Amino acid sequence: MENEIILSAAEKHYQSVKNAVSKYQKKPETKEKNHEKCKRYNEKIKSDPEKYNLLLESKRQYYYNVVKPKNELKKQNKIK
Repeated sequence: MENEIILSAAEKHYQSVKNAVSKYQKKPETKEKNHEKCKRYNEKIKSDPEKYNLLLESKRQYYYNVVKPKNELKKQNKIK
């Protein structure tokens, strides 16, 4: 009980919407549509080298600024 995470109303709503979207995207007919959309988008982006390089750079920055520090914190918390 000590480690319970208390969510605010906004966070609960966000989690609810996130779960609903996830369920919707996993439906077979929606999954195929989303796959086609993503495929077209990726082809379109890759056809323009400037936009593609911007996309790759933004992904790198997101990794180094968000994902990597978060993973390091998780590792530190597990070690303790």
